[in-house]
Amino acid sequence: MSENKLNNAQKEAVEYVAGPLLIVAGAGTGKTTVITRKIAYLLEKELAKPEEILALTFTDKSANEMVERVDKMVEMGYVDLQISTFHSFCQRLLERFALDIGLPNQFKLFTATDAWLLVRQNLDKFDLDYYRPLGNPTRHIHELLKHFSKCKDELISPADYLKYAEEVKLGKDDTNREEKSRLTEIASAYHTYNQLLLDNNALDFGDLIYYTNQLLTKRPNILKGLQERYKFILVDEFQDVNWAQYNLVRLITTAKSQLTAVGDDDQSIYAFRGASVSNILRFKDDFPEAKEIVLTENYRSDQKILDAAYKLIKNNDPDRLEVKLGIDKRLVSCHSERSEESLSKTKKTEILRRVAPQDDNCVVHSHEKTLDDEVKFVVEEIKKIKSADKEAIWDDFSILVRANSHAEPFLSALEKQGVPYEFLASSGLFRQSVILDCLNFFKATDNYHESTAIYRLLLLPFLKFPEQDLQKLTHFAKKKAVSLHEALKRDGEIRFSAEAVKARDLIFKVIEAGRQNARVEKPTIILYEFLFASGYLAYLTKGENAGNREVIRRIYHLQQFFDYLKSYEDAIPGASVAGFMEYYQNISEGGEEGKMQQPSDTPDSVNILTVHGAKGLEFRYVFMVNLVEDRFPSRRRGEPIEIPLELIKEQLPEGDSHIEEERRLFYVGVTRAKDRLYLLSASDYGGQRNKKASRFLEELGFVTQRTATPPNLPLERGGGQPFPLSKGEYKGVCRPEEEKAKFVFELPEKFSFSQIKSYRTCPYQYKLANVLKVPTKGSGVFSFGQSMHATLQKFYGRVQELNQVEQGSLFGTVQKAAIQKGEIKVPELDELLKIYEVCWIPDWYKDKKQREGYFKKGQEILRAFYKSHTGKWTVPVALESYFKIRIGKYILSGRIDRVDQLPDGKLEIIDYKTGRAKEKVTGEDKDQLLIYQIALLQLPEYKNIGEPGQLTYYYLNDDVKISFLGEDKELAKVEEEIVEILDKIHSLDFIATPGSFACDHCDFRDICEFRV
Repeated sequence: MSENKLNNAQKEAVEYVAGPLLIVAGAGTGKTTVITRKIAYLLEKELAKPEEILALTFTDKSANEMVERVDKMVEMGYVDLQISTFHSFCQRLLERFALDIGLPNQFKLFTATDAWLLVRQNLDKFDLDYYRPLGNPTRHIHELLKHFSKCKDELISPADYLKYAEEVKLGKDDTNREEKSRLTEIASAYHTYNQLLLDNNALDFGDLIYYTNQLLTKRPNILKGLQERYKFILVDEFQDVNWAQYNLVRLITTAKSQLTAVGDDDQSIYAFRGASVSNILRFKDDFPEAKEIVLTENYRSDQKILDAAYKLIKNNDPDRLEVKLGIDKRLVSCHSERSEESLSKTKKTEILRRVAPQDDNCVVHSHEKTLDDEVKFVVEEIKKIKSADKEAIWDDFSILVRANSHAEPFLSALEKQGVPYEFLASSGLFRQSVILDCLNFFKATDNYHESTAIYRLLLLPFLKFPEQDLQKLTHFAKKKAVSLHEALKRDGEIRFSAEAVKARDLIFKVIEAGRQNARVEKPTIILYEFLFASGYLAYLTKGENAGNREVIRRIYHLQQFFDYLKSYEDAIPGASVAGFMEYYQNISEGGEEGKMQQPSDTPDSVNILTVHGAKGLEFRYVFMVNLVEDRFPSRRRGEPIEIPLELIKEQLPEGDSHIEEERRLFYVGVTRAKDRLYLLSASDYGGQRNKKASRFLEELGFVTQRTATPPNLPLERGGGQPFPLSKGEYKGVCRPEEEKAKFVFELPEKFSFSQIKSYRTCPYQYKLANVLKVPTKGSGVFSFGQSMHATLQKFYGRVQELNQVEQGSLFGTVQKAAIQKGEIKVPELDELLKIYEVCWIPDWYKDKKQREGYFKKGQEILRAFYKSHTGKWTVPVALESYFKIRIGKYILSGRIDRVDQLPDGKLEIIDYKTGRAKEKVTGEDKDQLLIYQIALLQLPEYKNIGEPGQLTYYYLNDDVKISFLGEDKELAKVEEEIVEILDKIHSLDFIATPGSFACDHCDFRDICEFRV
């Protein structure tokens, strides 16, 4: 083994064999080199046999890399050197010793998807009440499974959980009764889940480490065998261990064994998957005799970058090893000593001065006005550096985002400018363009009346189905209330162009062939036949030959999808398209988006990835973007189901754990940069309020002023494009530029609040629903809401009839006197319930049980409603009152559920809600009623009766009313925002704005590749 490349601290760490060792390895200090060199050193010096060494890490990729490095360093061969992940190590132990603690040793290892399906199929065995919403009984499965996994990470057994729940004391007023019941329900569900796994001879990933801890605790003879075997135990990325992993290491480590823990508390960034920085911070408490070696010589970054990183991370004191151990973790740059591929410091500085003559600093902050300006700056700066630095390649550049959803504007801009890029996401296979095409073909063969699937197929990049014909088709289908498949057959009525007819016939042909073959063939065969017969394969081949990067990405994704299908077919005897689509629907509901394998060798291209994904990587030029509050640091999102603090083993930090984790993540991003680091922020990211610059920028001493000259890059946003965010030859409907100019969209003549709300949620969603009018399926929740609204409308119509009142003529003197005396006539409760039966809409519920549950719920709501109103009835001024008003130059329409007159003569606007009551009306809910208030102020019919006095949401489910009244400035602001939105609609600005909540509740999520 060559040792001349090791610095003194590295050499000491490699050769130390006198006891436990904590190697605090800062970013870029060669920790992987040290741990692999140490293994090789132990073998070469014959301090240990291969089978006496255990090296544990977290990912298969890290383990494989470690094995490859050791293989290159060690001249002799070896058989049983244990270099593996924690999970693989525990799986081997359980496969050998599981019977010793009553577990099956021939168990199946369930993925998260398998576990979700298991719970869904056995939901009736879970005694759920608190966590079983009527509207969607499976909604909480994913969160329950995450909670169970966290419990296993903390070595909490169902018995421990149940005991804790039972010990929760009730207050004198029974204030803790619901919490006690909730905890008991979780503990019971946890037990049921574990039993279901065992009944199916299965374990999940959390079980591997959880049961291994039990094995070694309950069977000391097995533990002793492991302790005697492994003389040297090495743990990489020690800052990422959770409590179960930490305890496992403690169990197998004795006074005689040599434990080497390598990590950096400042790079602990995986709390969301169970890692706890507290474990590395407590290392010296459990191993007080351990030696500490700190690696501070950094071979990656310029000193100014390292100084900035250190200045930032010091804000996490005192919750850092530097403080707790009294060590110095300040990194020292050995940047100029990097390998021969690096530029000399002099040449690098010269290049940077050419790029930004006013500033040769290695850390640059640029604050822009809008997100568009920020995107322009990044793309222009990359192009400027590439032009100035003739030795630079595209792979030298990286754009780091906090979340995958923040990447899209940069992808689109790079595409438009012809800059090659790779978006290195680790998940989301099912939302890739080519996979969505495949899934929607399967959906169409299973049910060709699925309009969204037909719509997607018409957009296939090689069909060239004319945009004008697409508009005709969707308009006709909407008008005639028929599926797109049925509408396509009526070319005589629609008068399709020859191009549309040709594309239509091909779609019909491949769907029918798929339907016929699906009776006997497997999904992989059906899919291949579709790709071949449709011309998709020819299109991909042609694009690949031409070097089309987008097409190459599609081919890569397609290969992975075929592998996924093959795995499904191997696991399911008699696999069919219908069976696969049912399976896909189930796992999609469970949050599965499909794991993506990134190629180890990507083409020379700009790298776009999350900061989490950048861990372990390095780039010459790094652009950290969207550095504003609520993006980076991200908003605090507590676990939907929290583990009681009393059951958690980890030591909680003194400071804010969320902000400290976000700061460590920021530190990781900063230390990815070799030559130059760009920190980007902007004021306007859409929405009503400007964003505040990230607190981390302030901690670095930056203020929100531009420190670099903004580029003048003509990147268009919206500007008449029919479909947004186009990438490559096809994204949404991405047509050649010359064809785009021909597209004319027929916008609605009048707009409703629901349209405005849709546009606010996502302009692309608005376009599909209101411009193209793509048919959508309904939902049980919507049907229930319509049923309740219709029931109350008819009921109060009867009230008006019984009191001889016509809308608009209420409160003649006789009626007013009668009302004041409480002499209002109302139908009996039985009549109300009969009205409900007539108005009941039974469509779109998932099954009979859900339909019956909602029907019963409606009856209960109406009984409570009737009881609470007895003796307090009113006769409405108006019911389902339709209005049309002018806002600026636009026409706004709407319908008000009910208008009553208050005792003081003013009007109360009432809108029914069937969802859960809110404590305060805000946001879009408030805006809706403010629009109604504007309508009453404008419409002469109401001016003659009275002015608005109260805006009320009536939450039927809870029998709760929440009221308020808009002030003049609020009304003016709403009008201003409406005009702004309608201006954007008329400018054809339909750029997608995906988000987890918006996409989860979008009718077009199955056909939209922009979804989150």
